[in-house]
Amino acid sequence: MKKDDVTCSECGAGFRRLELSSEPGNKGEYRCPACGEVLEVFDGSHFVAYRLTIEPCARAMKD
Repeated sequence: MKKDDVTCSECGAGFRRLELSSEPGNKGEYRCPACGEVLEVFDGSHFVAYRLTIEPCARAMKD
């Protein structure tokens, strides 16, 4: 299992990213739930999960 921290470049929201190489995932993408920015595109080779850990910057959301 790999653990990483990811920050949305658009609104500043922070996420914990978990990746399991032992489990297959789904193809698709993960978008920031606050602003809709694409954070990652998945090829389905690994299971990836995101968890919001830092709220987005309110100032960035107004733009």
